[in-house]
Amino acid sequence: MSNPLNSPLEVGMRVLMILAEAFPAHLDINRLVLLDHGLLHSADLNGPESLHPPIPIRVGELGVKRQHIEDGLHIMIRAGLVEMSAADSGIEFSANETSESFLNLLESDYAHALHDRARWVVEELGTVDDASLRELMRVISSHWSEEFEVMQHESGNEI
Repeated sequence: MSNPLNSPLEVGMRVLMILAEAFPAHLDINRLVLLDHGLLHSADLNGPESLHPPIPIRVGELGVKRQHIEDGLHIMIRAGLVEMSAADSGIEFSANETSESFLNLLESDYAHALHDRARWVVEELGTVDDASLRELMRVISSHWSEEFEVMQHESGNEI
């Protein structure tokens, strides 16, 4: 059995929640990558408790996140829950009128936590321009290597 964490379905659900919170806005894949990262690691952005643990060097997640988000978006598009459109700046994605109704059917604690983080990340970062959002993520990610070095030193495994 494959791991359900970060599966295309789970990533698709997270992105759907972000798009539903941003509705009627249209977001490109780059913004979705950064918002999804903020949704999972919200404490790094002085937000609510992160949904995923604060592992060292989590900036590495960004390298594979784009493909995961594309795979998740394909599932949500096929399900009729996400719309894809062409804009002057490229391909953009948006929720539609059925997205929120579908998401309201999810009742697990994790689904509620995802919804809360999606609301938070869109409120905090949804209108931030791309350059500022990337700079914020760069500043945060610069601390991760320092954390890793401290952990290595504490465990006696010097780099």
